[in-house]
Amino acid sequence: MRQDPIDDELRFHFEALEQQRLDAGDTDAEATRYARLKLGQISTAREEVLQMSLTHRLAMVIRDARFALRSYKKNSVWATAILAIGIGLSVATFSLVEAVLLNPLPFPEQNQIHMIWKTDLQLHDQLVGELAYVELGDLRAGIPELEHVALIPAALYGNGRVLQQGTQDPVQIETCPTTAELLRVLRMKPALGRDFEASDEDAGAAPVVMLSHNVWRENFNARREAVGQMVRLNGVGHTIIGVMPPRMNFPKGAGLWVPLKTDLRRGATWLIAVARTKAHNLQQAADRTFQRQSSDYPKDYTSTQRAVVTPLPEYLTGASRSRLLVSLFASLLLLVSACVSASNLFLSRTLVRRREVATRVSLGASRGQILSQFAVEALVAAVAATLAGGLLAAGLIRALVSWAPPDIPRIEAARLDPGALAFAACAALLATLACVIGPALVLRSRNLESMLREGVRTAGSRTGGRLQNAFVFAQSALTVAILAVGLLLFLSYRAMLRTDLGFAHRDTLTMNLALRGPGVKLDVRRQFYKDLLDRLRSAPEVTSAAAVLLRPFEGPIGWDTEYVLDFEKATRDPNKLTKANFESVTPGYFATVGTAMAAGRDFSEHDTPEAEKVVIISESLARRYREVGREPLNQSIVTFGESRRIIGVTADARYRRVVQSADNVYVPYTQVGVPTNYLVLRGRVSAGELLALVRGTLKQLDPSQAIAGEATLGEMIDRNTAGSRFHVSILILFAFGAVLLAAAGIYSVVRESITARRKEIALRLALGAGRGRLMRQTTRNALTWVALGELAGLVVGLFLSRAASDLLYGVEPGDPRVILCVVAAMLAVAVLAAGVPAWGAASADPSRSLRMD
Repeated sequence: MRQDPIDDELRFHFEALEQQRLDAGDTDAEATRYARLKLGQISTAREEVLQMSLTHRLAMVIRDARFALRSYKKNSVWATAILAIGIGLSVATFSLVEAVLLNPLPFPEQNQIHMIWKTDLQLHDQLVGELAYVELGDLRAGIPELEHVALIPAALYGNGRVLQQGTQDPVQIETCPTTAELLRVLRMKPALGRDFEASDEDAGAAPVVMLSHNVWRENFNARREAVGQMVRLNGVGHTIIGVMPPRMNFPKGAGLWVPLKTDLRRGATWLIAVARTKAHNLQQAADRTFQRQSSDYPKDYTSTQRAVVTPLPEYLTGASRSRLLVSLFASLLLLVSACVSASNLFLSRTLVRRREVATRVSLGASRGQILSQFAVEALVAAVAATLAGGLLAAGLIRALVSWAPPDIPRIEAARLDPGALAFAACAALLATLACVIGPALVLRSRNLESMLREGVRTAGSRTGGRLQNAFVFAQSALTVAILAVGLLLFLSYRAMLRTDLGFAHRDTLTMNLALRGPGVKLDVRRQFYKDLLDRLRSAPEVTSAAAVLLRPFEGPIGWDTEYVLDFEKATRDPNKLTKANFESVTPGYFATVGTAMAAGRDFSEHDTPEAEKVVIISESLARRYREVGREPLNQSIVTFGESRRIIGVTADARYRRVVQSADNVYVPYTQVGVPTNYLVLRGRVSAGELLALVRGTLKQLDPSQAIAGEATLGEMIDRNTAGSRFHVSILILFAFGAVLLAAAGIYSVVRESITARRKEIALRLALGAGRGRLMRQTTRNALTWVALGELAGLVVGLFLSRAASDLLYGVEPGDPRVILCVVAAMLAVAVLAAGVPAWGAASADPSRSLRMD
């Protein structure tokens, strides 16, 4: 048998001590006694040596880990699940925010790139001012610090080009007219070919085009020979001079880039500037430039116009930025709430196990052994919560990305963020330290006998109770804050959905038909639309068909027209802006989209260019007439520089955004030079069959034209509200999680309290105490701290809701309905969470509780 080296070493020292005393003249018995006194029992010494060895310590850790796994299944699974939920939701939200807001754009030194356009102080900072081509020179002259500056359309829609090549069917592609320095502003280079040059913008320059990487791959099979090839855009030959790099998606959705041709009209405002500069005073410099315009060209600019300078990342994220930041803050609150709830549960479980701790101390276990055992349990719980939370976060990210609306930029690049997961893991580890706090509180007490008998609370449990009360307070405050913000945004979204948009027919099919080409003059365009609509209306599948300048909810930027009501002519300040949304429509448009005629008549084919100039206004403008005692019909209004007779009044309709109302002015398409770009039609068949009918009819009339952007009005409305729906859904998920966590925390506190007082409760029941009174007494403390937490949470929630007031619609931050609903909901959850264990204790058999050890 193999000898243990420790035993051999100890025996050698023992025999050496014996021999030392024998040499001194002691007897055998005296020498043995001396050696034992000096060295002790070999078995005892052996244990002390083993405890000092690395192997023994490793064996102890493995033993503690095994015990921790067994104890974990019994005591920590529910708390770990709660912690995993908080980690999963918070990490998923942070990963989305990082992809959209925090990750850098594919443009070097993105903080030097800014978007520049205008606002007017008379209209309370509403963004109404695009730029004209000639203002590019004003910016360069007024802001010498600009390194590069370019112009692009303020709205990409309406600039589509029909691409024709070889025998392929024509396809309409979103196109960005731009000046020569766009890629230099972004510090990017073409993947193939060359960039635009200033000479490409000259009126007599040969037409050229640059392709996006996707268009090059999908329509030209990624052939390098495509550069230099001639293609037709809107029937005009263009030479492909380059291919954009794969990461180039600015403006978002653009597939083609063409030179912006020179236009010296200062009234042709439809552009926005993108500039690169290191200057820190860009806002002041741009303001001075635009103010100088009002003095140099007083007929074209007002003295109240100001510059709007927005960093490119903020411009791209738009409204999504505020919503995502609110969601991120709510997710952090939820993570803190999960940690508080988990800590409460861990602390409750360890306090319930104080009798186990006292027993082990009585049997000789050291404090270090007990604390290390519970520390291992905490580590196991933290690791399990982190792994489960990471898996939940990965699944949530994938689901949210697939469900997110298309107007949230770069969200498709969201991935599980390791840094956020590491932060959440640290938070989980801190939360699980409550596993160690409980036994530490117990070990502070010297009254082990009292703990073993479980007669009354010990000092340690009283301290634990104070901690639990603090947890309940924090949990309630966090939950109320999340509920308040979530409910406000939900009510805002509900108000948005209930808004009368002015379009009753959500099934109306809409599509873009940007009729362009060298031979498409004004009279040709009008005749084309008349022929197309006549053919569509005569089809048995179609019930109504029409055309409009810009379809509803195409985007936040549309056509504005300045107008003057006839009774305002004498008093109106010529420098004061009064604008309305302008639409050029064909007869039958209102019936097709479901906008009710409140008075008067619709346009007809008799409203020709030679006939009397007429106009239809919205109800909001009609009220202006009624306020001065006039009926709007047959009154006149000046718009587009002409006086027009009002022949009809329609219900108010919203064209830009669901939450944005505006006056509307409609003019017949035959009496204005502005083209109609969108078809609208309804029928007796499905949208797909109607779309096939339009394609076939269009091919018969002009096979060189193409349609794009097919969608029903209902789909357009859903797209406009998709961002709000997405973020409200996230907050509702957070609110549900917060309520669940709060219920778990309150339940654990009451249950621990009842467990510690089970014999007292049993005695009182045996002596005839009423169950209702016992329930009130056992839940009173927890509900008191819940009420205090609600007050604190309302203050936090009010602060958060005021910070997010720009996202609210139809509801105020301090809405009493929200306060009452949140307080009532939290109180109901608290009563239920505290009442369940209290009812169980009050309904238990007292004799059974008294017989328990």
